[in-house]
Amino acid sequence: MRLVEIKEGKARIFIPDPKEYEKNGKFDPSWAPVFYNPRMMFNRDISVIAVSIISPKSIIDALAASGIRGIRYYLESNSPIEEIIFNDKSKVAVDLISKNVEANGVKVAKITNRDANSLLYEVITDYVDIDPFGSPSPFILSSVNAVKNGGYIAYTATDLAPLEGSAKKSCKRKYDVNNSKLSFSKEVGLRVLLSKIVREAAVLEKAVEPIFAFYNDYYYRVIIRVTRGAKRADESIEKLGYFYECEKCGFSGSSKDPIEKCPRCGNKVKISGPVWLGKINDDSFVHKMIDYLQNFSYIKNFEAVSILLHKILQENKYPSGYYNLEFIASKYKINVPAREKIIECLGDASQTHFSSKGIKTSKSFDEILECMKTLSNKV
Repeated sequence: MRLVEIKEGKARIFIPDPKEYEKNGKFDPSWAPVFYNPRMMFNRDISVIAVSIISPKSIIDALAASGIRGIRYYLESNSPIEEIIFNDKSKVAVDLISKNVEANGVKVAKITNRDANSLLYEVITDYVDIDPFGSPSPFILSSVNAVKNGGYIAYTATDLAPLEGSAKKSCKRKYDVNNSKLSFSKEVGLRVLLSKIVREAAVLEKAVEPIFAFYNDYYYRVIIRVTRGAKRADESIEKLGYFYECEKCGFSGSSKDPIEKCPRCGNKVKISGPVWLGKINDDSFVHKMIDYLQNFSYIKNFEAVSILLHKILQENKYPSGYYNLEFIASKYKINVPAREKIIECLGDASQTHFSSKGIKTSKSFDEILECMKTLSNKV
């Protein structure tokens, strides 16, 4: 296996030479013997900032691959880390992790060659990172088991088809959610993932509080805080419910229990649930991330991270579920006005990071529609 050195953040690591694994001039990270995906750099950049705020003493990178994530936590987060467990079930990956850990002077590393679930049932830590290829679902229960009371878990999910409702049977299998493809599916997917995490944690009488969550490119990233207590777990469960969307008039909303008919026009609705209906971001945590960002001016995604954080902070004050302007316009056969104009018309609304064609607002569906019709006539 020929290796090449790459730089990410403050880390310099060795990865399998992508040129050796190209097929017809194309390369997919999954084709290499050890996984390293440069498209996940944005995810890791944000995670480093989050870990700086969480400041854990112990970390488990359960699916470490090249070791880049844990190495960056050590080099860049300025946390009082006493131990990072780098784990991978691949012996080839573990050998590469050892090389990369040594090259970056990570003095607190413990490297294990284990099945991730097996390991997570034997250890207790402040922060668990689950960054799989595909769904994190197989690792949710074990990771909740491994984290201390008041500790944190970060999950990445790349299986958007089931989460967003395109692959309904897969969603039912992996997340135990009856999902539909709704016009605001990008947000639905994140809330389906959180619903699964909340229900799995409740099995262990633990409660889940999302502190930071977002969608980007082709994945979701969520960071949760876990606390013990059956009553708290029950309170988390109480924040689950259902999204619905009318196939005729386009009206959408959420409810505690599933409904069959549209409250606005009486037509049949599509349903997704159970989903998480509580907040997906903690305002104070996002504010801290914005404050801490100035310490990370060296990262390649500095501007993009700043834009995302400010959008999340802005939209976090509005109810769950964004409005897809193209979808609404198609139902009423009107032009789609500029998003900024609609936000200005509504007076109390914001962009959403989930979609360039979406808005969040406290205003009613009919108020949105009235603004769209009025502005559409001016186009």
